[in-house]
Amino acid sequence: MADSLRLDLTVRSRESLLDDLEAATGEPTKARRVDTAMRAYGKLVGGTAVQPGPGVLDELLRAADEQGSLRAEEIAEILDIEELPLQFEPATWSVGER
Repeated sequence: MADSLRLDLTVRSRESLLDDLEAATGEPTKARRVDTAMRAYGKLVGGTAVQPGPGVLDELLRAADEQGSLRAEEIAEILDIEELPLQFEPATWSVGER
């Protein structure tokens, strides 16, 4: 019984992840969603067939190390990849107002 429950939770978790990928990628099929996620992962980590050299995360860490800190806009610019676009939109802040 425990194994079937675990399998059911795994299947539901996988379906939830595929739904999340649909929202993030806009891809209509499960196969295309997974392909897009794999390409994005490859670009982020680097050292892959998609991104043979350093990945986007390496670029982010290098920029932070060289500059000492990065603004949110700079981080978004570095992490923005074709498969999973990222755009910075400034937040509106108010303190002490209702």
